[in-house]
Amino acid sequence: MKNVVENVTSQCFDQMLGSYYNRIDAWPSQPFIFGVYCNWKGAKIFTGHQDGKIRVWKVSVKNPGVHKRAGTLPSLKEILKSSIKPSNYIEVKRKRSLWIKHSDAVSCLSLNEEHGLLYSASWDRTFKVWRISDYKCLESVNAHDDTVNSVVSRSSREMVFTGSADGTIKVWKREQQLKGTKHSLNQTLLQQECAVTSLAIDAPGSVLYCGSSDGLVNFWELEKGLAHGGVLKGHKLAVLCLEGAGNLVFSGSADKTICVWRRDGNIHTCLSVLTGHTGPVKCLASENSWS
Repeated sequence: MKNVVENVTSQCFDQMLGSYYNRIDAWPSQPFIFGVYCNWKGAKIFTGHQDGKIRVWKVSVKNPGVHKRAGTLPSLKEILKSSIKPSNYIEVKRKRSLWIKHSDAVSCLSLNEEHGLLYSASWDRTFKVWRISDYKCLESVNAHDDTVNSVVSRSSREMVFTGSADGTIKVWKREQQLKGTKHSLNQTLLQQECAVTSLAIDAPGSVLYCGSSDGLVNFWELEKGLAHGGVLKGHKLAVLCLEGAGNLVFSGSADKTICVWRRDGNIHTCLSVLTGHTGPVKCLASENSWS
């Protein structure tokens, strides 16, 4: 664990590339990591795991290179509290489970710092909403007919986007309520035969990008009523991750390459194709001060 997180923290202001599960062996005591989200402002790291749990890690004050586990979502206290009421149980894949728990692997995490919310997507076909201040699960949404592979949140428009192996992208409207949140389906943005494998919103929050198992990247212009802007073609296999930084967009693929795109309006130009990974590129991150 320490080796993996140290690698993340030491490069938090440089472009970071992740490939397959080659580094997970350094974390033998934990289930495989499927999603990682770093909240640098609060010195926390959230990791989504194969066992359906989200773990929280804090940077040591004395030694920034050391990370200690600060909690698990949901907490044992919340599980015990919820398990008393029969109404807190739901049926997932023919099994009874508490609604505050993911019953399958956590595939993706997305942080909305403005509202203090963490979103988790899962193979159990749901996404859940967590309040960061007390790690409480506020809501669970039955989102798709298959695995939810990606979730991204946009603060300014109270919108949340989910992408699934069922080939759809769904747009959810977030409403703040007294005791939590309520997400309602606004529209189905995309419906196709191949799986949606990744989603990302560019830094200004104006463009939504979607990677698919056919190697294509579709994009929509949020400021123009979610109008479809076009398709980026640069990969031979599935696009597994996307990252926006300024007017640049990075796409990582199962073909082991990373395409670097420059956006000018709705025109995208491929500047470079980065090679060097020996396995699928599963994760991308970049600093937030690109020019």
